[in-house]
Amino acid sequence: MNTGDVLTLIAGMVIVILVAVMANPQSLFPIKSEGSHQPGVTEQTPGIIQTTIIPEKTENGSPVLKKPDAPLYSISYTDKPFSYPLYRIPEHMEIFGASEIPSRTTEWVPFAYIENTRGGLTRFFSVPYPVWLINTTVVATTHPQYGIFRMVLCHADTGGIIKGEEIQNGGKSYRVVQYSNTSMYMIISTENIDSYYIQLETPRNYYDAYRKD
Repeated sequence: MNTGDVLTLIAGMVIVILVAVMANPQSLFPIKSEGSHQPGVTEQTPGIIQTTIIPEKTENGSPVLKKPDAPLYSISYTDKPFSYPLYRIPEHMEIFGASEIPSRTTEWVPFAYIENTRGGLTRFFSVPYPVWLINTTVVATTHPQYGIFRMVLCHADTGGIIKGEEIQNGGKSYRVVQYSNTSMYMIISTENIDSYYIQLETPRNYYDAYRKD
């Protein structure tokens, strides 16, 4: 084979290689694979893989949504107090003792409230929760030495007293109640206080299990 034939053969091989590279460039410069996508996993920065939160689902596949807490129910005063079986505060409030201490490890959820400056008798109300709390705050800054707040919780049918409390010179008090689905009312008496706020609360597990809205 002479020199001309060798050059012709080399030129032919070069042309074949160039055509192959142009038709399939990955064969010479392979592209790095990004990997396959997996449900529930996203890659947001190189080298860091974060797992997305997949919401809990019901049997039919729809996501489970937590029901938001309901707005607080406002308990108001009645305009017919003398029609109630008991409409006066008892004389000896000391029989109810000091404030009770609710569990600090329990999440107490408010569901109703009473807010005012004067006393009176509330309208009848009923609570669906087996255990609930009367959380009372009294403000007496104008005449703190004379400020007195008294409250009794009564059965609506008989006037029998369920719970009572007395707060002098302002402050807080807690009363745990274990009556549910019973018609009740409160008698409230105030002297020389600026305001009071009563919040009814129940543990989170009872709130979620027994709420009616």
